[in-house]
Amino acid sequence: MKYQREELLKALQNPKELKRLRNTTHHKADKNPGDNDVEKALADWLGRLKLLHGLPFNYLVPDTKMLPEESLRIFYCNTLWLDYLQEGALSLGRSTSSMKVHDQAFASDLDYLSRWGMRKQRSKVLGHLVHHLHPDELKALNADPIPVNEKVTGFLLRSGVVSGWEGLQIEAFHDKEQTQPATLLRMDHLGPNVLFCMYEGEVKSFRIHEYPETLHFGVDTPVGAGNDFTKSFRYVVDVDGHAAGTQVKDSIAPPVQINEYERQKGGRVVKVNALAKAMQKSLETSISYDGPFTAAEFALEMVEGVQAVNFQIEY
Repeated sequence: MKYQREELLKALQNPKELKRLRNTTHHKADKNPGDNDVEKALADWLGRLKLLHGLPFNYLVPDTKMLPEESLRIFYCNTLWLDYLQEGALSLGRSTSSMKVHDQAFASDLDYLSRWGMRKQRSKVLGHLVHHLHPDELKALNADPIPVNEKVTGFLLRSGVVSGWEGLQIEAFHDKEQTQPATLLRMDHLGPNVLFCMYEGEVKSFRIHEYPETLHFGVDTPVGAGNDFTKSFRYVVDVDGHAAGTQVKDSIAPPVQINEYERQKGGRVVKVNALAKAMQKSLETSISYDGPFTAAEFALEMVEGVQAVNFQIEY
């Protein structure tokens, strides 16, 4: 199809006319930009921009008092502000009025590419590990772009937990009952002790916990008790409706005083055999357990489960 020179010049000054010409030649964003190298690169760049990659930290937190030590801050992303961020970034390439008209004509395509790129960023970061995701999460990553005007929420966590717990796990949900998982868009360390997370949709609750494979022996430290470590008991077998592995109330079996079984006071090295015998004797007395107390039973008593903290958000 051929166009007259006057028609083309006119179109360059009218976004609606330029858009009409674009539609007649079928030049529009592919449903899957991954099939087009140019659109794929543009979607990736726009997606990262909309997820605030490269944005100076003082733009996110204008004053350090807004994010003090050991604090958690929940936020909403203003979608209009994100649109203006994209507009500002694209404006750097404009030098004539016709370029602005061109951008206006292709605005819907750019919006589609940016929303597609936002959802694809996580799969790009995970690489081959994406195949190990839960099927529901994998399905969400391969779905259509984020819906228009979809809310984007998240949080900033500044805490020693971020640097102290390697492999910290975050699970966010759209409901307080934690039955509707939220799709993670971005999770980054902005500093040694600052964690930044963005999610698709409105997050109503989330859970922070250690990496599941970091099981270890552990003891309890009563608040304000210094180094007076204790260890509460678990049921070794099913007893009176209590399943094996569940906690024994302290009123039934008082916690064992770990410090009494140290090799050297304050040295934090435990005489394991003496501690095991003391625990066995306490279980015999408190819950009438008369079975064997081998390494398996000792491990059941001493293993610490994954520590987790749950948060509910009130908007």
